[in-house]
Amino acid sequence: MDDFSITDARLTRALHDLRRINRLLGGYAATDAVVDPLLRRHDQLRVVDVGCGIGDYLVHLARRADRFGCRADLIGIDANPVTVGHARAHLDAQLSPSLRSRVRVEIADAQDLPHPDNAVDIVHAALFLHHFHGPDAVQLLAELQRVARQGLLINDIHRHPLAHAGIWMLSRLLRMAPMVRHDAPMSVQRGFRRDELRRLARDAQLPAASIYWHWAFRWTLSTIATGQGQVSE
Repeated sequence: MDDFSITDARLTRALHDLRRINRLLGGYAATDAVVDPLLRRHDQLRVVDVGCGIGDYLVHLARRADRFGCRADLIGIDANPVTVGHARAHLDAQLSPSLRSRVRVEIADAQDLPHPDNAVDIVHAALFLHHFHGPDAVQLLAELQRVARQGLLINDIHRHPLAHAGIWMLSRLLRMAPMVRHDAPMSVQRGFRRDELRRLARDAQLPAASIYWHWAFRWTLSTIATGQGQVSE
């Protein structure tokens, strides 16, 4: 998925399979546990979704905010122009015109966001941080926090042998795209333990970062003043 030279049907199928993984393995629920209290408290929120892929979280957040009576203005960001095109088409197909008018997708570098300090309420990134390592991961977290008034929310993978075996089997049982069968187990290997996330948050000087565990093998790292989940590994 990091290879921008892949622009054909292989990428399209892989993006749709990632949406299936989020739906089946609790990816949306992990984000909801942190964001729902904000949707209940606010009439309006501005949210950036970094590494938005096909835009599945944008669709989910737009619909969920609408159900809570919160006007959510959403910005998806991805560095791959082809992926951005897929995201825009997916949003067109999935959202009503009124909700679609509140969502836009931009081509941008997540480590150099085209937004001023405190420009949005929340910055969300799902299954994205594990693509960065060491100083790059620290720089990414600091940059996401820079533009977020209320805080950032990272939703990513708990590196665990059961998670690796599970996604290896699931991706084959469901006959997912070859790219996903290759990349998904690798993503688990690039995932995090709780102490590693804590260290990244400290090095990025994130304020009051909370780390929660969610089924199935997801972490949320949040600087938003709310959150639910289990903290044990």
